[in-house]
Amino acid sequence: MRKDILVLTATLGTRATLADTIRSVRETGGERVRHIVIAPESTLNTIAMQYPDVECVAEPSNAKGLYEVLNYGFMTYGKDCDYFAFLNDDDTWLPDFSILIDAITADKTLDLVYAKTRFVNQFGVKIGSQTCSGKFHSFLPLFHSGIILMTQQSAIVRKEAFMKIGGFDESYRLVADTKFWIQLSQSDIRYKYFNRECATYRIQSGQLSSDQSLQAQEHRRLRDEMKGCGSFLSALQFRVANIPTYLKRLFRFKGYIRKPITAKAAQALVVLLPWRLRRYVLNKYFLYDIAPTAHIGFSFVYPKFLRMGEGATIGHLNVAINLDRMELGNNCIISRSNWITGFPSGTDSPHFAHDTHRTSALIMGDESAITKHHHIDCTNSVRIGKFVTIAGYGTQILTHSLDIMEGRQDSRPIVIGDYCMVATRSIITGGATLPAYSVLAAGAYLGKAYDTEWTMYGGVPAKPIKSIPHSAKLMHRTSGYVL
Repeated sequence: MRKDILVLTATLGTRATLADTIRSVRETGGERVRHIVIAPESTLNTIAMQYPDVECVAEPSNAKGLYEVLNYGFMTYGKDCDYFAFLNDDDTWLPDFSILIDAITADKTLDLVYAKTRFVNQFGVKIGSQTCSGKFHSFLPLFHSGIILMTQQSAIVRKEAFMKIGGFDESYRLVADTKFWIQLSQSDIRYKYFNRECATYRIQSGQLSSDQSLQAQEHRRLRDEMKGCGSFLSALQFRVANIPTYLKRLFRFKGYIRKPITAKAAQALVVLLPWRLRRYVLNKYFLYDIAPTAHIGFSFVYPKFLRMGEGATIGHLNVAINLDRMELGNNCIISRSNWITGFPSGTDSPHFAHDTHRTSALIMGDESAITKHHHIDCTNSVRIGKFVTIAGYGTQILTHSLDIMEGRQDSRPIVIGDYCMVATRSIITGGATLPAYSVLAAGAYLGKAYDTEWTMYGGVPAKPIKSIPHSAKLMHRTSGYVL
């Protein structure tokens, strides 16, 4: 199938959310989309190694900003494509974006298709919805009335229309895309609007768009440049069309709360609620993402963000606090009496301040289990693959320790591969990797990264002991629960 839609993502290569951007384009666009990631030469090889399935190219060495990079990408790589779109490295397409793709590729007279954008927090949880309108030719009067009609995340434009405008005005740092849409709205084009959310815009710290002062300054400049005046009628029509969104914001419906509850007293009280009511409160007011069939027992589980897949279970008397996030895949089990803690990022504490890329997280793949009385320190990330069992009792997984050479505390991530078993009273420390299809024997200490699969590791320190036959049934099970 011909790839007739070019999607560009310009990135510095420092955001973990780039993985979500790439995955969403691949899953939604499929074979119809050519997705190119443009990055500085210094980070290009790292990005290419992390995301081997996406096309990565270097940005011009003299590039001075985002819009110059995007213009370069469209002009250089868009020759064989009919349509253009672009996503930042913290934007994603939602499944409904395929409707836009189908519409513009089926109707060859359309120059633009667009829809609404969903606002999400740093963990991808909905915190609002963009107000939008099908009156695209009213973009300029709405802009002069203080209204931005649409954003680029949920839009596809025909290449000829992009070229006719001349691309983005590179003298702007933040709002060149707004100027582009205004210019396009003033031209003779055919467009189609879909009143549904088709993409996400992630609101998080460190974004250039969070510079409100610069954005306001550029908006004033753009109003002076794009002469016109506000329209009371257009603004009224826009407001009326978006009444449902305004009401949801006003009454703080689910998905319209920007900041979750964090008060310890509220957390303690919520633990006492019946589960169905507790799940509702956790999803609505704590901005968690807990599936309908998931369950938490009498446990104090309050990371900044919690995601539990279908059938995931956390038993009684567990504590999980001071983590950036905690994610359990489908049918995961954390049994009881486990202590899971960390040291969240983004604090004012001098501890671990030198590690700006650290994430305090516990990530468990589908069908994995943590049994009883284990201690898991997630100062850095602990990633547990699919069909893994942390078995027995008393295992310690510790991502942080004292660095005696630097005289400070330091942390390193821990990775446990798919179909592994960690036996009772083992110790795993930062930087360790237990490869897939492996066993860590009882009482072992693992403190380094191994890569040989189908192996039993044991001893202090742990080393390969023997190979595991590929016929071992534990490594081929289709259900995580072991009878």
